Amino acid sequence: MANIYKNAQFDLTTTNATDIYTVPSDSRAIIQNIHMANIGSGNVVVHAHIYDSSASTQFTFAKHTIAASDSQSISDGSIVLEENDVLRVQADSADDIEGTAAILEISRN
Repeated sequence: MANIYKNAQFDLTTTNATDIYTVPSDSRAIIQNIHMANIGSGNVVVHAHIYDSSASTQFTFAKHTIAASDSQSISDGSIVLEENDVLRVQADSADDIEGTAAILEISRN
């Protein structure tokens, strides 16, 4: 069993939910933090979602407004993802949000 620390950087170029990390089929993952920066000139509403592959359903776990030229951590605590789950982020404005997710991936191999 190996622990691998990863970062998943993202640039939200559309208003669609964007996949930023998918858990490998032989692993679990702990999302330790998701930090977003608004590089635009207006307030932007952002969302964070988990696609639960075992339930074939997307769940929203965070929604925040980030002011222009500001940044914010949008996860209020650690989030555990299981095999094949997907971390997604979304903004109501394209080309204004960039960020990173800090991830601990736990491989069972």
